[in-house]
Amino acid sequence: MPDLAAIVIHCRDPYLLAPFWSAVTGLPVAEVDRVRLADRSLGPTEAVLLRDPSGHRPDVWISPADDLPVPGRIHLDLVGDAEERAAVLEAGATVVRELPRWTVLADPEGNEFCLLPRAEAHGDQTPPGH
Repeated sequence: MPDLAAIVIHCRDPYLLAPFWSAVTGLPVAEVDRVRLADRSLGPTEAVLLRDPSGHRPDVWISPADDLPVPGRIHLDLVGDAEERAAVLEAGATVVRELPRWTVLADPEGNEFCLLPRAEAHGDQTPPGH
């Protein structure tokens, strides 16, 4: 089976979402994109690359797209403890709803994602809608 190479998150404002998803995933913005974010010089269709310097995790592209429904551009399931949850909220996420085994959150543009406790991450049941 093929390996997962990248995840693309479509957004209206990469200047808003690239720093958010960089903070949430711990993946740094690629150097060339860091400069373009800082001086706000991205072209209207240019994506921002978040890349693991060690190469062990898939790339994440924050890619502008105007006509996509919210939520639904992507749905990620993240794993984290209470401290990591606090960091995600501090980065700009909002709680959409609390469920018995996980929390549904939204990024600053309203894209929903789930935060599962580590014990739930590889269980037999997957969150509904996945």
